[in-house]
Amino acid sequence: MAIEAMEGISPSLRSALQNSDDLTPSSKAIVVRSPDGIEPPPTSSLSPLSSPASAKAAVRAPTETKQVLETENSTVVSSILRRKWRAEAVRRADVVARMVAAALCLISFSVMAADKDRGWTTDAFNSYKEYRYCLSVNVIGFVYAGFQAYAEVHHMSSKKRIIRRPMGNYFNFAMDQILAYLLISASSSATARTNYWVTNWGTDPFPNMISGSVAVSFLAFVAFALSSLISAYNLFNRPI
Repeated sequence: MAIEAMEGISPSLRSALQNSDDLTPSSKAIVVRSPDGIEPPPTSSLSPLSSPASAKAAVRAPTETKQVLETENSTVVSSILRRKWRAEAVRRADVVARMVAAALCLISFSVMAADKDRGWTTDAFNSYKEYRYCLSVNVIGFVYAGFQAYAEVHHMSSKKRIIRRPMGNYFNFAMDQILAYLLISASSSATARTNYWVTNWGTDPFPNMISGSVAVSFLAFVAFALSSLISAYNLFNRPI
């Protein structure tokens, strides 16, 4: 019956059917030829992620991201620790500078106040306005530096400020600057008066004690200058 059925088909269609019987399944890829006869490059049926290099890159990407995050976290932590250590060091230096300033001011005005009825002239410091000025500034410096040292120790122990910030930073900066200028002014005027005294009447226990007091007053100025630098750092580096 198949032969009889094929006899009723046109010759061209019969030829095509006969050729199709010769085709067998094949596992080879079908190559499509262009009209020019040039074969295109074979295409791969594998997906991009199925290659070994792509698989390794996909596994390595989360690891690299984790390493970057760990590096950033360690950098942030180290920065915080350095900032905390710097703030603690500045606070301790401030306390030491103020204690030293208070002690030097105390020594300076104590020596000058004791300089009475000394030498052959039985002179006294209160007879000269320059010495009274120097003694008064050292008394003020002693009171202020002692208060600031107590305030810093109180803050370190109780974590509370006697003068709230930022007003306390402005107060410390202004007072440190004022007292530093007053000390250098008073010490300079007392030095000039002592030089005049020695030039006219020579050396004596009275000017010698004044000279020692003025020298300590100059050292107190250095301590206040250091405190003013620390207060300026605290003022202009405070968190906004």
